[in-house]
Amino acid sequence: MSSTMQQKAILVIGMHRSGTSAVSGLLAEMGVFMGKTLFAAQKGVNEKGFYENSELVGVNELILDRLLWSWDDPLAASMDKYLPELDNAIENKGRRIIASDYKNQSAWGMKDPRTTLLLPFWQKVIDQSNIEATYILMIRSPLEVYASLKKRDGFSLEKSLMLWINYTLSGYFNSVDKNLFVLAYERLLSNPQVVARELAMVASLDVEFDPDSLNFIDKKLKNQANINAPKTPLTSIALKLFDAFTEPTVNHAKVLETAAEYSKFKNNLSPVLIEHLISLKKEEVHFRHLFMKAYQSYWWKVSWPVKMLEQWLSKDK
Repeated sequence: MSSTMQQKAILVIGMHRSGTSAVSGLLAEMGVFMGKTLFAAQKGVNEKGFYENSELVGVNELILDRLLWSWDDPLAASMDKYLPELDNAIENKGRRIIASDYKNQSAWGMKDPRTTLLLPFWQKVIDQSNIEATYILMIRSPLEVYASLKKRDGFSLEKSLMLWINYTLSGYFNSVDKNLFVLAYERLLSNPQVVARELAMVASLDVEFDPDSLNFIDKKLKNQANINAPKTPLTSIALKLFDAFTEPTVNHAKVLETAAEYSKFKNNLSPVLIEHLISLKKEEVHFRHLFMKAYQSYWWKVSWPVKMLEQWLSKDK
């Protein structure tokens, strides 16, 4: 890549289980570099791969810990385009990963749903790195996302819907004034060749590919359909928001109206419940760090062969 040519980055954002891996696989098939250290595919969860750079995910997890958030925290969101100030060391780490992992790549992709909640951080890093960014916001039916999360994680309807709304609104409000491409999961499955052409055009990608030879997207990727869920205030809000995003063009006024309704819903949550959730997050982060410190210690590494030997000997009894 010429030193004078500005890099292009495509940030795939949206809620978990919304097709972010599917569109990332399509981008990779089109010739977009997705990273050096990608997580492997996982049977029963993501058969074709996650396309998540483990280094970037590690930074996101570090930031979530600092904010006392987690990917499944129903209170975590950045809809107001703001995050608490983070120390320079984390920003420097983000810049180093981008500089080392995507060096000499004219176009590269970044996919980790957690990024959706942390866009103000990554936008600052990308701007400082003089990179031209395009955003792909994946939209999938909130009820399908709920069914998928219930199957994989046992999440309730209310928690799943709050997560879906948090991710969707955070992603949208942080990128609506930038180069944004909103993509419905259903459309991706139905017309991947058309979508590929549109993505190349929207992101001004200088990559060569034959749309008719693309075969990553498979309609079998859709495992949830015809989901029945009780009618609740939160269900109505989520479905109204989904409708706003799946009109021929995004209905911005409807998004704002629905976001206001959701804000009222959150304001009515019990202060005691919120206090308890924050307390649990503090404990979760504290004990996870203690475990990782012990796991990486010298004595743990020394004792591991002994534990393996004990297990082997016990099998022979």
